[in-house]
Amino acid sequence: MTTPEKVTQREVRELLRTFAASKWTAMTLVVDGMRVTVGKNGPPSDTASPTPAAPAAATPAPRADPPTATAASTVDTPADTTGVDTTGCVEVRSPAVGAFWVAPGPGQPPFVRVGQTVTAHQQLAIVEVMKLMNPVVAPCAGEIVRVCAANADLVEYDQPLFLIRPADA
Repeated sequence: MTTPEKVTQREVRELLRTFAASKWTAMTLVVDGMRVTVGKNGPPSDTASPTPAAPAAATPAPRADPPTATAASTVDTPADTTGVDTTGCVEVRSPAVGAFWVAPGPGQPPFVRVGQTVTAHQQLAIVEVMKLMNPVVAPCAGEIVRVCAANADLVEYDQPLFLIRPADA
């Protein structure tokens, strides 16, 4: 078993930027015995209810570098599907706060496109959290009706990312 890498200052800054762009009002992070607590309106009080922790699966990406925003020009954007009937669709939500990537790497095609049929547990995208790549997977088989976030967007925990019309609907 290898020793986990230390968190760098750059990663802490990236996490704080992600927090600042989020709708959260407070956050506590514990890494390598270090505890960081931040609040948008000053230090959070000890009596404040804790902010829900975003689960971060340690699924490494099959590449060394994260995707870049240049992949955005090759993918569907949220505006591509306005006016589509979404009755009965299943929302696929973000597993964590982080960067939303629609393709496995720069210049590669997206995992899925609007109108594509997917199987249950098929990977749809990645949410990157401090260099950890969290797969976004389909909860059911069906058709991708809408992509709710753009490539390289910072997304919130539990934010809708895709709408799928189930195959059995």
